[in-house]
Amino acid sequence: MANKLDNLMSVEELNSRRTPEQHSEDSRKAGIASGKARQEKATMKKALEMLLDEQNKKSGKTYRELATLGLIQGAIKGKSDNYRLILELMGELKQKEEENNNGILENLLGALNKAKEVKNE
Repeated sequence: MANKLDNLMSVEELNSRRTPEQHSEDSRKAGIASGKARQEKATMKKALEMLLDEQNKKSGKTYRELATLGLIQGAIKGKSDNYRLILELMGELKQKEEENNNGILENLLGALNKAKEVKNE
């Protein structure tokens, strides 16, 4: 049985078989689909914002507050994904990753300098 990928044309070959009008029409359709997807995402975000700001009748807290408390409770129970998300939301995760990367770079530079010194001796 032949490999299914053997039957595929390259993008260049496919585009060379299409007229400029066909390419323009496909680009127009892609732009319309992209705009529709962007609008749907924005609508979902607005709906989620509204729902998160509503108050829970039993607790009197907003659903945003309850979700945050649930996230914290999960982190306390040892769920590392919850803790990582908390750090990410607070902007600390990026800072810690940058500090780790700086430490790694410093170690590499130190090792390179030592290697140069050994080579020069």
